[in-house]
Amino acid sequence: MTAEHNLREEFREYGDALTERRKSHPGFDGLVGRYQDLDKRILDLESGNQPFDDETLGRLRRERVLLKDKIVQELTSG
Repeated sequence: MTAEHNLREEFREYGDALTERRKSHPGFDGLVGRYQDLDKRILDLESGNQPFDDETLGRLRRERVLLKDKIVQELTSG
C-alpha cells in the first residue's frame, strides 16, 4: 500500500513555518504545489491507476526527493 508524503506530517516541527511561508512567498508556494502534484502522480502510478515503467517511477521519486530537499532548505534558511 502506498502513502501520501504529506509535508505537514513529515515536517511537523515546521508546520506553522510551512503555512506562513506559503502565504507570504509565492515562489515557495509554487514549489510546495509542484511537490504535492508530483506526489499525487507517484501515488497514482504506485496504486496501479496508470501504466508506468520502473525507470519513470524512479525518475519521479528522485525528483520528489529533490523538491523536498529544496523545501526543507527554504524552511531552514529563514
